[in-house]
Amino acid sequence: MPVKEPLLEVQDVSVVFRNKKQAFAAVSGLSFQLEQGEILGIVGESGSGKTMASLSIMGLLPEQGFVDCGSIRYRGKELIGLSDREMCKIRGKEISMIFQEPIMSLDQVFTVGSQLTEAILTHEKIGRAEAKRRSLAMLRMVGIPSPERVFASYPFELSGGMCQRVMIAIALGCHPNLLIADEPTTALDVTVQAQIMDLLKKMRDQFNIGIILITHDLDVVKDMADRIIVMYGGNMMEVASREQLFANPSHPYTRGLLRSIPRLDTGNERLFNIEGTVPDIRNMPRGCHFCTRCWHAEETCHEKHPQMIEVEPGHYVSCHRAEVVQKEVPIP
Repeated sequence: MPVKEPLLEVQDVSVVFRNKKQAFAAVSGLSFQLEQGEILGIVGESGSGKTMASLSIMGLLPEQGFVDCGSIRYRGKELIGLSDREMCKIRGKEISMIFQEPIMSLDQVFTVGSQLTEAILTHEKIGRAEAKRRSLAMLRMVGIPSPERVFASYPFELSGGMCQRVMIAIALGCHPNLLIADEPTTALDVTVQAQIMDLLKKMRDQFNIGIILITHDLDVVKDMADRIIVMYGGNMMEVASREQLFANPSHPYTRGLLRSIPRLDTGNERLFNIEGTVPDIRNMPRGCHFCTRCWHAEETCHEKHPQMIEVEPGHYVSCHRAEVVQKEVPIP
């Protein structure tokens, strides 16, 4: 029986930015697979490489950035090296992306309807009337109560939550197989965040699409993701199923993120703080990228970059001291 091909396969990808003097790696050794209908969470602080990883898949890296090595295969087709014309046939049709800050991502001088129909007409051989009908159907599907009014509105006339729903409608307009959601709840209030996450789950269940969910919020992936990648300084720190990651976090960075989440059942206990900041890509530590902030770091951590090791089936961690970390007091 033939082995089923993954929807997306990313293998040992490195993203490099070059200036006049030297080159700097924004992402190093990124590897993962995504199956049809699966939600993969990518978590980390700002500057950890999450967005650059997603832009490399979309072929939308900034001018100074490029994929230095590795492979990105969508349904077996290599995306790295495709011409802009070939990539445009895939982008928006097969693979779509919801960008950060929806109000800024939408063009303020065009109506919502013109942007929706343009996205559909670019990829589908249908007339403008059919594109409008489909656009209105998508607005209804993403929970917009007055689709005709919103269709005729400009983005600046809508709330942040409404703009985010419009962005999701545009992204799903051509029924893609893969959706990348980059911080889809940024700047939205808690109630709207929950609505957007529920909407993404509904879209996954209805269309069986694969979703890459990029966020800094572990609470979001706890509710949403099937598997999780924790990134820091452009490297994968930990890769595990949702159940494994929250039951047995094996990297100090993952544990630090989990301990930083506010809880209602801990009384007046002070929140844990990971001291320091994510280092600049131009000045990364020679060994483990987290070593300058890690409370378990020893000499080896500063000198040698750790390899990914499997601590249990399907659960990988890049840490010299994973065994010590696992002996820490469990996180409630």
